[in-house]
Amino acid sequence: MAMGYAAIITTVLLWSGFFLSLKGGAISALQPADIALTRFLLPALVMLPFVIKHKCRITVIPLRYLVGMVIGCGLPYLLIASTAMQYAPVSHGSALIPGTLPLFVSCIAIVCYQQPLSTIRKLGLTMLLIGIIVFLLSNLGSQYHWKQLYGHSLLLLGSLMWALFTISARVANLSAHVAAGFVALISLGLLIISISMGWLDSYLAQTPLSEWPWETLLGHILLQGIGAGLIASYTFLYAVRTIGAEASAAFGSLTPMVATLLAIPIFNETPNTSTWIALTFITFGGIAASNLFNREPINQQYCPPKHK
Repeated sequence: MAMGYAAIITTVLLWSGFFLSLKGGAISALQPADIALTRFLLPALVMLPFVIKHKCRITVIPLRYLVGMVIGCGLPYLLIASTAMQYAPVSHGSALIPGTLPLFVSCIAIVCYQQPLSTIRKLGLTMLLIGIIVFLLSNLGSQYHWKQLYGHSLLLLGSLMWALFTISARVANLSAHVAAGFVALISLGLLIISISMGWLDSYLAQTPLSEWPWETLLGHILLQGIGAGLIASYTFLYAVRTIGAEASAAFGSLTPMVATLLAIPIFNETPNTSTWIALTFITFGGIAASNLFNREPINQQYCPPKHK
């Protein structure tokens, strides 16, 4: 159990770097497709042997869970998150994706698994809703901030997608490296097809190799490919399997505070009062919505069905 909590804390630190990388990509010449390349290429190559070795196990998993994993953590999710960060600061992005994750995970668990809610979890989910509302109200003023509202909508969609991945990964019951490798391989294939067909713009594809921003790319490879793609994928899935989906999602609520504090010196972001209020509600709401205060053992949470 202790290793599970250590894994999710490591994930929180790496997720913070993930959002810093997305913001750095959003203010550079790189396109979301280029960020996706740094995210999936290395994990796909490293994890390929594990996927091949366990391909028989993957094929017996219901297609809906495999699709849910790819949509929720693969190329579709990264494109949504990358686009959203063009319209919102790091504090908003890190709050409205991992911060609100417990809300969406709990909703899926209630609808699909009829999981009951304790009073303290209801309180936590209410605090999350308040935090979301504060963020959305921050778009209102003398003039509507339509671009930021659009960014917020994409971020909430990204959180819902990540919740889909969280539940799908738990039910699929694959080992962390196999699941991460599968998602990376499928996403890399989709990315190559999309760029080749002209469905996605790529700065790297249109620029000579000698003119690539190698220093910037190296930073994204470290944060996206190695940090988020290899290490965080393993630590998060390990935590999901060890301490449960809701508890793992709740610890993700610490990401906004960490990412926001890091963005202040790196990007000179200055969160206003409403942002700090929303961050506080989301952080403590996520913690309260977890099973940290639930005395029931982990194995009484919903369990994945056996695949035949």
